[in-house]
Amino acid sequence: MPTIKDLLKQKNRNLITVSCSVSIFDALKIMAEANIGCLIVLESDKYVGMFTERDYARKIVLEGRSSDTTTINEIMISDIPILNINDSIEQCSKIMTENTIRYLPVFENNQLVNVISQSDIIKHTIDAQKSLIEHLQNYMNLK
Repeated sequence: MPTIKDLLKQKNRNLITVSCSVSIFDALKIMAEANIGCLIVLESDKYVGMFTERDYARKIVLEGRSSDTTTINEIMISDIPILNINDSIEQCSKIMTENTIRYLPVFENNQLVNVISQSDIIKHTIDAQKSLIEHLQNYMNLK
């Protein structure tokens, strides 16, 4: 069964992190420049949570708060499940679905290594299916 480690081998995006004291506005600029929907939040180089576009929409825009004066640590998510690099992709997908979340941090030996998105899982699944189809087509052509 494919694991998160297998998926990360194919992922072509580095982990982007911010300090918990960064303003929401600055975090959004980082996200826009990197074309990502989630930032990992660190405090003294230690994982403390995540900030997503959904957090911005729900906790800043809808509540009428200022992006310039509100910091990440005021609205970040800190109580989400975490993944181990050896967890299965199926398990990851199940956690995301059950908790209605799009991103999960991945750890190896208690060290943050990356973040997995629903898009990463979808891409991995499509690639695996393409590979299987190609394999079956080659097999059928041999007969």
